[in-house]
Amino acid sequence: MKLEAKLYLVMMTFLNFSLALSGIFVNIFIWNIDNSFALLAFYSLSHSIAVLVSFPACAWLARQTSPMSCSRIGILLFIVGYSFLLWVREDAVNHIFLLGAMLGLATSFFVIGQHMQIFNITQDRNRDRFLYILSFLTNGVGMLAPMISGFTISRFIGMKGYYIVFSISLLSFLITALVSLKVKGKKLPKKSSFKEVWKNPTREWRGMYWVSIVTSMVEGTYSSFLVTIMTFSILQSELSLGGYNTFAALMGLMTSLWLAKISRPELRMKVFTIGAFLVASSSIWISIQPSFLILVIYAVLSVIGFNLMNTTLNAWMYASIEFDKKFEERRLDYIVVREIPLGLGRMMGIGLFFLMYAFFDDEKILPISFALFGSIFVFLIPALRKIWSGHHPTI
Repeated sequence: MKLEAKLYLVMMTFLNFSLALSGIFVNIFIWNIDNSFALLAFYSLSHSIAVLVSFPACAWLARQTSPMSCSRIGILLFIVGYSFLLWVREDAVNHIFLLGAMLGLATSFFVIGQHMQIFNITQDRNRDRFLYILSFLTNGVGMLAPMISGFTISRFIGMKGYYIVFSISLLSFLITALVSLKVKGKKLPKKSSFKEVWKNPTREWRGMYWVSIVTSMVEGTYSSFLVTIMTFSILQSELSLGGYNTFAALMGLMTSLWLAKISRPELRMKVFTIGAFLVASSSIWISIQPSFLILVIYAVLSVIGFNLMNTTLNAWMYASIEFDKKFEERRLDYIVVREIPLGLGRMMGIGLFFLMYAFFDDEKILPISFALFGSIFVFLIPALRKIWSGHHPTI
């Protein structure tokens, strides 16, 4: 592995440590103040809107400077966002849209450089392996960070533990910023091909466009807050929640280590199918029987399932862009276009949740929405088979 790839992995490790420390606990922090599903949904919605609206501007800046410069701005905005959270503290519930928008903007800037850097340091034949190594490191810090957070929060009365955790995240983001200065990256052509990519993308990309709308519906609700609230509702303790996430990260780490050894492009369809059924079955099970034992089983099955699916979907996404003969000069435009279905899907998912929230009471909304959103991936299997049939003999 080249030095550039190693530095990138170090940078991502620190970033993911920061997010693992505070990511889920921002939702619990908001929930403890207000106990409102609607507020959590608004937080997710503001994050999604900020990403969708700002992505074209972030891409334009990436062309004028470099994708890595955009990522560094994203890291700086994460620092600003968490500083703002520490400043307003419990008054954050009155600034929920601004907080979500700031962190969404940070995500938008950072992701531009993230995708471009992966293109620069990998090719389709070794991309699955690299993504699983990245997942391995992410789950490695994901084992440590939640336990630190849960232990710290449980040691203090009130919200003081949360503020200490957010401060540690802030320090880790600062280290991420320093490491990012060592990652040079490559500059892009200043001319955009957005219209050409929008009108005449590759066949595979067009198919993945619609798949992205559906998968992001899950991301905007299930992944952003439903999993955290379902887990917390069963465990009723930040320390236990930290322990749960450490256990879940261990499952993800072991899965990534194994898949990094066996991963091949021709296995992607089988890998995704297994993952989809694991997530669906475990989501329905815990919705029907929310208990500690079933939560442990859910942790094993869902974490393995999402690891299988997410890495495969990312590998397919990059591959669908590389089918374009001019992908070197158009790849950023593909990433910008991709954010349109992702943003629309997140908002559609949140809109569907609000609709369900209007029809079901507080006791029913969590299990019903959890089972529904967790099962969506199964319905994508026929579409993905159609998109990728013929590319590998085993599909």
